[in-house]
Amino acid sequence: MNIGITTFGADGGKSGISQYVINLLNQFALAEDGAHFDVIVYEDEQSLFIPPATHFTALCLSGRWRHPVLNIAWHQLALPRWCRKRGYDVLFLPAGNRRLPFSAPCPTVGTVHDFSSLHVEDKYDPARLFYITRVLPLFIRRLTRVLTVSESSKRDIVEYAGVPEDRVHVTPLAANRDLYYPRDRQSALARAVSKYGLRPPYILYISRIEHPGKNHVRLIRAFARLKESEALPHQLVLAGSDWMRADEVHRAAEMSGHADDIVFTGFVPTEDLPDLYCGADVFVFPSLYEGFGLPVLEAMCCGIPVACSNISSMPEVAGDAALLFDPYDEEAIEEALGELLTDPELRAYYAQRGLERSQRFTWSATAARTLDVLRAAAEEGR
Repeated sequence: MNIGITTFGADGGKSGISQYVINLLNQFALAEDGAHFDVIVYEDEQSLFIPPATHFTALCLSGRWRHPVLNIAWHQLALPRWCRKRGYDVLFLPAGNRRLPFSAPCPTVGTVHDFSSLHVEDKYDPARLFYITRVLPLFIRRLTRVLTVSESSKRDIVEYAGVPEDRVHVTPLAANRDLYYPRDRQSALARAVSKYGLRPPYILYISRIEHPGKNHVRLIRAFARLKESEALPHQLVLAGSDWMRADEVHRAAEMSGHADDIVFTGFVPTEDLPDLYCGADVFVFPSLYEGFGLPVLEAMCCGIPVACSNISSMPEVAGDAALLFDPYDEEAIEEALGELLTDPELRAYYAQRGLERSQRFTWSATAARTLDVLRAAAEEGR
């Protein structure tokens, strides 16, 4: 089977979609069923996405194709020609909620991670919102098969994109267990403090700094209330790159009355994330919408108690192994954090439950299911 894969829309290693693509390709590199993979990638991202395997071929494009208009045009005009020239049995688009061709000369499978723009008001500018709500659903309906990462996202795809339910397949994400596992707390803290200037103890939130979707402002207000009501010594560590409307998040921190205890680390390389997780007292994830919510699983794998939102996909991922709260309610966020931070036994309980639950999610299972769907789509094209 000759499979074409594009890595465009995967954020160059700085998002959950990147981790999805990287981990899937690493698992595909272990496949022994005779499949060959052509990976279409930007020149400067080849080492990030392409594993060292003889059944992989890198097809590199210049970084100038990153421009959104050029990239969309490339998907519509150039990509179908590449598919025909390379003779693909199936084309796989793992960032399908961002980039899809209208048509291709072979069967197509795309991963649609979420429809967050339908659930979070003012998430995107009008031009991008038009593409997501008016153009993208038409493209999604033309896919041979659709993958997604949660039952929550599947419901959106069926309802909003109008894709028949039997063409949508759920393949949950997983955490890389070679990277995310319980580590010696003091050693992890020492490395995190040295590199990022933290002062333990701390509460951790890992997400790009984006307003309003990632809900940093309500978290900051809840944290400030908690500092005043409980006199907690904790810092709030917000790890991630500035994104859309990040200035509003920084302003909320400055006006909170506890700016000295709110740390913005900026982008954190993947190899540093385990130390941040393992050094935290609690991991909090107050996002207003997630297709999956991979950091919740990563924190659980590290043995860190989790408090997270009770909406969209997050209850699917967390199950009964995290303390859930209404992310629109600042008092609920404050209460959940207060319960965990003031009760060592409760923290230990959720840490253990999280570790147990995290074992249910593996990249090998996700990759195997993905390959099954790719094979099925290829068969439909024969």
